[in-house]
Amino acid sequence: MSIGRDKSAWFVNKAKRKISGVCAGFAAFYEQPIWLVRAVVVLLAFCFPVAVVVAYIAAALILPERWVY
Repeated sequence: MSIGRDKSAWFVNKAKRKISGVCAGFAAFYEQPIWLVRAVVVLLAFCFPVAVVVAYIAAALILPERWVY
């Protein structure tokens, strides 16, 4: 099993990104529509703006990149 193809890990989806691909990666991992994950992030950003921005930036920098179409 190669590390780059591990299906049990979160990743950043560079193929379907709007900003950095974090939401697209979570949507692919949890097999949910991308629009739903993005809507949840926007709603959370209204309630917890600093936490969401810090978590998004951390995920964009830490998570491995993949090109999943």
